[in-house]
Amino acid sequence: MLNDLLLRLRSLFRRKNVEAELDDELRFHFEQQDAKFIQSGLPPQEAKRRARLEFGGMEQLKEEHRDARGVNFIETVLQDIRYGLRMLRQNPGFTVAAVLAIALGVGINVGIFSVLNGAALRLLPIPRAEQLVSVSQIFHRRTVRNTHGETSMFSYSEYLDYSEHNHVFSGLLAYEPFLEGTLAGIKMQQLLGTATSCNYFEVLNEHPAQGRGFVDSDCAASGENAVVVVSDQLWRDTFGGDPTLVGKKITLNRMAFTVIGVAPPGFTGTEPMPSAFWVPITIQKVLDAGRDRLGDDNMSWLALLGRVRPGVTMEQVRADLGVIAGRIDQLNLGRTTSLAISTATFFGRPEERESLIPVAFVILAAFGLVLLIACANVANLLLARASARQKEIALRLSIGASRWRLVRQLLTESLLLSMLGGALGSLFAFWSFASITQFVTSHLPHMFSTLAVNVAPDFRVLGYALALTLVTGILFGLIPALQSSRLDLNTALKEDGAKSGPGKKSGRFLRNTLVGAQIAVCMILLLAAGLLLRGLYYAQTVDPGFEMKDVAAAFLYPKAQGYDETRATAFMGRLRERLAGLPGVSEIAQAECAPLSHDFSAGYMTVPGRLDKVLIEYNHITPDYFSVVGIPIVRGRDFGPDETEDAPGIIVTESTARRLWPGADPLGKTLRQDTGREYSVIGVAKDAQVSHLGDVNAPYLYFPAGPQDNMRTYVLVRFAGSFTPVDKAIREAVRLLDPDMPVDVVRLEDYLEVWRSPSRIVAALSGALGVLAVLLASIGVYGMVSYNVSRCVREIGIRMALGADRTEVMKLVIEQAMRPVLIGGLAGLAACAAVSHVLSSMLFGLSAHDPLAFISVPLLLLVIALAASYVPARRAMRVDPIVALRYE
Repeated sequence: MLNDLLLRLRSLFRRKNVEAELDDELRFHFEQQDAKFIQSGLPPQEAKRRARLEFGGMEQLKEEHRDARGVNFIETVLQDIRYGLRMLRQNPGFTVAAVLAIALGVGINVGIFSVLNGAALRLLPIPRAEQLVSVSQIFHRRTVRNTHGETSMFSYSEYLDYSEHNHVFSGLLAYEPFLEGTLAGIKMQQLLGTATSCNYFEVLNEHPAQGRGFVDSDCAASGENAVVVVSDQLWRDTFGGDPTLVGKKITLNRMAFTVIGVAPPGFTGTEPMPSAFWVPITIQKVLDAGRDRLGDDNMSWLALLGRVRPGVTMEQVRADLGVIAGRIDQLNLGRTTSLAISTATFFGRPEERESLIPVAFVILAAFGLVLLIACANVANLLLARASARQKEIALRLSIGASRWRLVRQLLTESLLLSMLGGALGSLFAFWSFASITQFVTSHLPHMFSTLAVNVAPDFRVLGYALALTLVTGILFGLIPALQSSRLDLNTALKEDGAKSGPGKKSGRFLRNTLVGAQIAVCMILLLAAGLLLRGLYYAQTVDPGFEMKDVAAAFLYPKAQGYDETRATAFMGRLRERLAGLPGVSEIAQAECAPLSHDFSAGYMTVPGRLDKVLIEYNHITPDYFSVVGIPIVRGRDFGPDETEDAPGIIVTESTARRLWPGADPLGKTLRQDTGREYSVIGVAKDAQVSHLGDVNAPYLYFPAGPQDNMRTYVLVRFAGSFTPVDKAIREAVRLLDPDMPVDVVRLEDYLEVWRSPSRIVAALSGALGVLAVLLASIGVYGMVSYNVSRCVREIGIRMALGADRTEVMKLVIEQAMRPVLIGGLAGLAACAAVSHVLSSMLFGLSAHDPLAFISVPLLLLVIALAASYVPARRAMRVDPIVALRYE
């Protein structure tokens, strides 16, 4: 096989030598045959003739040898490429238009894939990341599980079991992501960190740039050894790059930690949201006061990553860990689990992938639609160009070229266009999408604004770009190649290109079909953009049912600062007294969840006498809550000042009352919790969008707040005047009571922006795609009408010579142009109506079949299509009949 390969390479790159050797060898065999006939007694002339007859044609033999070496195929491919490049160079206008359309479609698709690749497919940015695997567990039966984070995570005892008894890992680490910490100092900071097992840095092979990482003694005893490794960015930004920081103490959540190391530059942990610090997992109970997760064997809270030993396969990893999982299941009756083991990436846990995959599918589908429009556009250009080359194609076929050979030539030209456009689009994507991603993430809500997504191209992105480019070239090139190579040679050679081929009707039908497809896809994208823009406008103008203006919301979390219930109650009492005395403050209330704050509490409740359970969101509030936020009580009464969580009374919303007790008076009705405790309805509050913007019909009720609600609470302050002095006064009041107590103060209306921001980004993205789609589709319509006019000049001239006026000619042209536009528009309208429900979460209560969007967008697209067809139609009006009759 190696010799055969060397021969083929030599035949390709040393062709003259190989051809000379072939001539010599054939001549030798011919001379030998000639000599044989002479020896048999034939005259020399007859011997040569007989030798030629028996030997065959020399050129034919040479071709057979070349085919056997596989050189002919390579040579014809190179010939096709040279010819294709020459044809593209001779038609620069066509080439530029096609390349730009492909570059646009391929570029945005490669760019968005690079973002998804960085978010979910790229290996973690650590040394030898291919050896690292993520381990998650999936429960197959209805298992009651305490969860802090995601159900697929592990308890501490489960981690120890897997760590001590596996035979496939050189190290298995555990960590708690998204650990909230308050750094005390000149200016308090809220940080996200990670609690880790003490082999964390060792398994990741990321050793601190200064100091050391954790050692086994740091995790020897629960609640002891308060040590911390800080990130390089925190070291530089907060501590000014202090070279003596290692060994000093810093305060996290009121606890003194000794800094033992500074992480290497660029290392931010194993989650997409960067960690600012790392602490031993055994310090969890002290750092997160009052929550002992270490001792809970049924608590899901730890993510696991393992470094696989050299030579161990993934099947061996699954088998080995499956044995441990089975043994744990046997110790927990009724429990059945399986393990999800995969190469470690961001968003690698099952719950994260389940939420990411549908979003990624919708995004890729939307961007793919733009590429589809670009493909249809270029296919139409190729059809028009092939029509002008009918005589050339017919001549090739008539002198012996096979249809497959001709299709291959035309496909080569399409692939050259695709490669040029794909390369240009990919370069643009690689250059621009890093900045675009940074811009978009910086406008996300604060907790997501620091996402560490690496969008730099890797082999996966480059492979995707190449595959997409090749598929695109075949997609838009195959149909025109097949169509243009199907000719009636007799007619094609006798007549002009307009009358040749499979007929003008079939060619026009194909071009109209492609334009209709462009319009249908464009309609889908434009309607989606229209719905999202309408939803965003609705979110900007909607009345949520409560008063947001002149209300400040202060979030405090005394429990995380080591407060117990008694201390927290006393602290909040003194704080409310101070706030009540501030200038301009008129009312104060507390709530477990501030309106639209993305804080939710929910539980199942039943109506006595009914078997079904109802999931109801709830809020614990003080009596002044409804007055502060302006939600009226429409029936019954408000909570009294002495009512706490022990009181049996609750307040429900109007929609909840209608759903649970239709047609009946809700006052005095009873609801029962799963614990068996019953509550009686004492009041009905007006519906308001306090939980989810745009949703007023979800079940919702209010409990009176009790002392335990002071452990984590929102303080709502109604004020008069400017927000800035109230903000400063609230912070100062908290500081005077406890200098180390963090407080987050915002306008209540700022929570509305958290809902609007993602919608604004999605609407802007969808709008940009819609504009690109309209641009490409309008170019397609313009090109189709222009081509049809150019091919029908004689027909137009005859009509005008027979008495048709210019208005009738324009009407005819526009009618022919708008027929595929209307058909494609109706198809797109129906398709969007069928799938628009996927946008419901971004519409804030607006109907997914909003009449304004479904009327205005088709009208807009119709006007654009008319404008695109008007210019070439107007040119048809100016045809001189005398010139037209001589045109062809």
